[in-house]
Amino acid sequence: MGTETPIGPDPALLAAYRAAEYVIPVGGRVCRFRVDRPMPAPLAAWLDAAGSAGWLSAFNPGSRQLPILENLQRHQALWHRLQAQGLTASAGYAADPAGTWPDETSLLVPAIGLARLNRLALEFGQVAFLWLEPGEPARLWLSGPSDGYPAPQAPGQDGPGTGVATHRESAAHRNGRS
Repeated sequence: MGTETPIGPDPALLAAYRAAEYVIPVGGRVCRFRVDRPMPAPLAAWLDAAGSAGWLSAFNPGSRQLPILENLQRHQALWHRLQAQGLTASAGYAADPAGTWPDETSLLVPAIGLARLNRLALEFGQVAFLWLEPGEPARLWLSGPSDGYPAPQAPGQDGPGTGVATHRESAAHRNGRS
């Protein structure tokens, strides 16, 4: 996969990311979670044990719908890339409750690190990804080239100038000063 440039953050698209339901099996149970909402107990316990994790898809780069076969090939390439980097991942999916978008196969990746997750999101043409930390709700992050670190999307905000952090704010976040 060559590096693909994601489109800018469209407020309707950001709202769709926030409205999506993210689904992952954890400990024999199916966990469903959403951005900026409390985590289900099994996933919260998993995060307490595993530490931070990223949620990433290779489907529909730049939020352009692709044929399912092409999306599955992209997913397989992402899976192989993670394995080559010595990372593990669990498969899940994102579902659009409005039914506008088809389900998107995604990966929950523990121990990836925010900068590496951002680089992979950019490489696979993703506009955004999720960052999960123990004791916190999932957060939506916009992929971006700012020294390998993305811009955090403030809870409940859906557009540029209403929660997309500057590089300085992003640096403060990753250094624990946000």
